Amino acid sequence: MLARAYRLRQSRDIARVYKKGSYGSGNGVLSAKALASGHRDSRAVVVVSKKIDKRAVVRNRLRRRLVGDLESHWETLKAGYDIVVSVHSDVSGLPAPQLHDHLSQALKRAGVIKT
Repeated sequence: MLARAYRLRQSRDIARVYKKGSYGSGNGVLSAKALASGHRDSRAVVVVSKKIDKRAVVRNRLRRRLVGDLESHWETLKAGYDIVVSVHSDVSGLPAPQLHDHLSQALKRAGVIKT
């Protein structure tokens, strides 16, 4: 679980990132949007809608897996960005390395990974 300081929680902040953020796709199964926030640390949120699965258990499991992968990327992320990761298709059956690669690709294309 991300530490409280690293969570993007306000709906107005999430809406701002959706509206103005730079987009990066992870082979069409998930995407990342990022926007410079002016904060010292980056903040992130993972969004899994009911379109993916109606069952909360499946959505929450997928969210936890992606947050765990996001934590493993945390040291390589640029500071001061708000990041929204959105899931577009059911990836609950994907193996962990493949899901990790999709997230890496989306973050790289959004421009928030340090080079």
